[in-house]
Amino acid sequence: MKKLDLFIIKSYIGPLVLTFFIALFVLLMQFLWKYIDDFVGKGFDMMVIAELMYYASATFVPMALPLAVLLSSLMLFGNLGENYELAAIKSAGISLNRVFRPLVFVAIIVSFIAFYFSNNVLPVANQKFRTLLRDVRQQKPAVQIDAGVFYSEIENYVIRIGEKDQDGITIRDVMIYDHRKGNGNTNVTVAKSGKMEMSGDKRFLVFTLVDGYNYDENIKSQQRLNQNTFPMQRTHFQEMVRRINLSEFDFKKSDNAIHRNNYEMMNLSQLAYYRDSLKVDMDSNLRIFSKFVTQDFGFLKVYENGKNDSISKSKPVPAQIVDTLQQTVSEMIDRDVLLPGVIKMPKKNNPSVAEAPVVVVESKFDTVNFNDTIIKNFQYADALRLINNALVGARNASYMSDFAAQNKEAKEKLIAKHQIELHRKFTLSLACLLFFFIGASLGAIIRKGGLGTPLVMSILLFVTYYVFAIIGEKSAKVLAMTPFFGMWLSTFIYLPLSIFVTYKATADSPLLDREFYVKFYEKILSRIPFVKL
Repeated sequence: MKKLDLFIIKSYIGPLVLTFFIALFVLLMQFLWKYIDDFVGKGFDMMVIAELMYYASATFVPMALPLAVLLSSLMLFGNLGENYELAAIKSAGISLNRVFRPLVFVAIIVSFIAFYFSNNVLPVANQKFRTLLRDVRQQKPAVQIDAGVFYSEIENYVIRIGEKDQDGITIRDVMIYDHRKGNGNTNVTVAKSGKMEMSGDKRFLVFTLVDGYNYDENIKSQQRLNQNTFPMQRTHFQEMVRRINLSEFDFKKSDNAIHRNNYEMMNLSQLAYYRDSLKVDMDSNLRIFSKFVTQDFGFLKVYENGKNDSISKSKPVPAQIVDTLQQTVSEMIDRDVLLPGVIKMPKKNNPSVAEAPVVVVESKFDTVNFNDTIIKNFQYADALRLINNALVGARNASYMSDFAAQNKEAKEKLIAKHQIELHRKFTLSLACLLFFFIGASLGAIIRKGGLGTPLVMSILLFVTYYVFAIIGEKSAKVLAMTPFFGMWLSTFIYLPLSIFVTYKATADSPLLDREFYVKFYEKILSRIPFVKL
């Protein structure tokens, strides 16, 4: 490896690691500010908080890594340009493409690391993070009984303390309701004073009560005086010790398997398997729907199976009934209540066969044209029954079509979410590569080092990229875009930008040179009459 390549790589690795951890720290602080209310006052051990932060930081790597690549590239080539080191390299006959070469290999290695992390590490981190965050948010606050308040956070107990001394132990005017028997306020203990302490193992809340009474109403007792009178036991004590179990306040971790089937906790092979399974399940549901809807229209075979003994023209069907049937069927056709491509109807060209074969209708329900000649061939009672069957079948088809359409849409959205996660594994890797070319090229053009200008430009470019990524992902989840186009939308937008700025940088174009634009505008204004510069 040449000294120049080694110098470029060493100059790049330092800012890359530094900016990565800075971006990760900022994202982690944002997470902490968002969920700070779920942590405070619950008595968590520091190891629990540290574990949650560790898993949370792993989930922020897909955002922090591309930003770090962009910012470090801008800083490196901005410093080289500002210190005229880049000019010295070019004066030695070394092109900018040659300077980029070692860092391109580094960017490719970073992209492969990002893909491995996204496919193997991130699903596990997501699973553990979601499970631990759920446990933390569901954890009850630590026992904190204030004076003058009925405290009911402890299961089966309601406690009221009138006064509490500054030592936090001595209490006065105590009232404890015991609801363990599930009979309401039938067991009450009151005392003038006492002490409230936590046991050594933090598992029990110990009340040492002085000078009080215990009232116990035994509703289930058989010693009832009459229908409206129940016995009550009153016990006076000089000192009583009550131990209340606090095991429900112990922090318990849930099994990580509860989120195992979530699409965000899967790798590529698992996502592909579940996506294909969902497609097969959706096709199976559509076939079942087609079968039941076809059964609802079985009444159409009555006419196609040939004339029977009930056919008679002696008593025609009133025109009102015929119009009702035609109007109802027309409305069903106009509303397109039947899913196209899944409805089976009998053929009309084979009336001599008892069970006519079926064909699949590829469009609307328009293969059977109801007219007066069909319905008037039946007797009045048979015609009414036929009309009623037609209306019932049409309504059932409408309801089943609505349900099948909703089910189909839900399955399609779930399939889209699996495809989105599948594409996300690759977009992270390519984003790192794109941001390297954009950052390195812009740094070589603007020639501004430090942390000020590169940071502003990096945040602007990354936020714009992230906004397009969110728009594409949200659109894909509601089926407004295909998962492929939605997840690659921001990449499609930034790919031409990376090619353009890389070309401008290698061609030494004054793309962001202030003097170039000042001279350009002065040249234009000098050609305008009555304008003096």
